[in-house]
Amino acid sequence: MPALPDRIELAYKKDLDPKFAKKVAEDFLSKTRDLCKKIELAGSLRRHAPVVHDIDFAVIPNGKDFAKWKEKVEERVVEIGGRVISFGEVISGFIYEGVQVNFFICPSEDSWGVTLMWATGPKGHTIGMTIKARNKGILINSQGIWTREEPPTLIPARTELDVARILDWKYKPPETRGKDTKKEASVY
Repeated sequence: MPALPDRIELAYKKDLDPKFAKKVAEDFLSKTRDLCKKIELAGSLRRHAPVVHDIDFAVIPNGKDFAKWKEKVEERVVEIGGRVISFGEVISGFIYEGVQVNFFICPSEDSWGVTLMWATGPKGHTIGMTIKARNKGILINSQGIWTREEPPTLIPARTELDVARILDWKYKPPETRGKDTKKEASVY
């Protein structure tokens, strides 16, 4: 029988029952929450999607030393039976209980609303945010909203409602994002 490659990351992006995914997410969260200053479930689970492919969290690291925090998280993931796929300063990926778990890393409370909204998606919603920002002459990514001055200045967006206000966009609760609905969501 031929040997399997060491990394099969794409195989972990599979259709999951949301109830199973939620259980895995809660278990992972209970075992890693103390490593984060702030952590919240995001992605398709937060949107209450009928099918989930992975588990996403928005996180603010504990402490100011990213390298030390990264080391602690990597150690904990292995300690609880998981595996680290990748670990960057913007997004990190793990395998836990056969499911891909992602951390969308937020640099500070002033960017929390953007990181949470970005990590929650869906992709079309994120693209819409990017277009809205461009049309307003500002920049947006998962790390924050920025002016186009040199050097760019962070525009604080501590909540998703702040993001909607800054972009002059009607706020949509997570469960309505990506759905074709005639009913307008609450406005910021």
